[in-house]
Amino acid sequence: MKSNLKIWRESASVILAAKSVFSQSSATNYKILCLKRSSKSEFMPGTYVFPGGSISKSDSTIDWIRLYEKFGVHKESLDDLKLTENVPNVLQNSEENGLPKYLSFRICAIRETFEECGILLCKTPKQNSDTNSNWASFIGGHELSTWQHKVHDDSREFINLCRHFEVYPDVWSLKNWSNWVTPPSYLTSKFNTIFFLATLHQLPAVQKDEREVQDLMWTTPDDCIEMNTQQTVLLPVPQFYEMSRLKTMPDIDILSNFAAQRSKFGFETYWPYRIKTENGLYSILPGDDLYPSEIDKNNTEIPHVPNLSDCATKNRILHKSEYSNIVKVENFVPKCNHIAPKSS
Repeated sequence: MKSNLKIWRESASVILAAKSVFSQSSATNYKILCLKRSSKSEFMPGTYVFPGGSISKSDSTIDWIRLYEKFGVHKESLDDLKLTENVPNVLQNSEENGLPKYLSFRICAIRETFEECGILLCKTPKQNSDTNSNWASFIGGHELSTWQHKVHDDSREFINLCRHFEVYPDVWSLKNWSNWVTPPSYLTSKFNTIFFLATLHQLPAVQKDEREVQDLMWTTPDDCIEMNTQQTVLLPVPQFYEMSRLKTMPDIDILSNFAAQRSKFGFETYWPYRIKTENGLYSILPGDDLYPSEIDKNNTEIPHVPNLSDCATKNRILHKSEYSNIVKVENFVPKCNHIAPKSS
């Protein structure tokens, strides 16, 4: 895979899972937070995605280290998050005199989750030794809206928010999960996104950013995919694939433990290779026998063949339409100690 991705915008996202009661339609005891992009969004308008957004310079300022030190959090405990293997190129080459990217991407994901959904994943000095994920439930109402607007208008306000309420971003709650890159054939904005996963012991209240978010919903993976099938929820490729993967772990404690153990194994980069066939459009993913050894970032054409040649190992999604998605997995073992989704 070619590594020159300068035209791809760096971004971070959070798959936020919160414990919930068992629903009648699913044995899953947790729900995932999804937001509907504004119809005016330049990238995939009207789709349901996980909270997240582009990296800002303010996410990389060394002032964050000073904030952590103020609360007695030493750099060594932050360095524990640094990966030693399977580090995608988007997390390499940190800026001089700035935060390492494994921290700045986490701060971005937490900032965007607050800005879009009103949930601030953070710790207070009293929670320094608390291993559970927490959020600032004491911020609400008009005060919450005011700070959401401030952070939306100027990302530098996020650190001021933390100073004002005497909290610091809970970067430890975000577990390394996956790395997705927009295919070159997308002619709109393209992103190189790190996906983290975080779990909470109960559903927090949410408050959407009216300017960017049309809707917020908590949903189980099964229900989300069913809504996609029923054409009420439009899912981009990463969200559909990750929801299909989460279906394999219906218990939040199992999911939380798996994510914590798997996090140290890093990321495999998922850069879909798209092929048109008479049956529909395919997203061929790493590990599939038809996945190319190298993707040309400059080639925006989507090849067309009548049918895909048969192969033994499959890791792909068939898109018959915007809402008709079928995951096809066969003899596929993911890298980085991850788990494969179930075939549709």
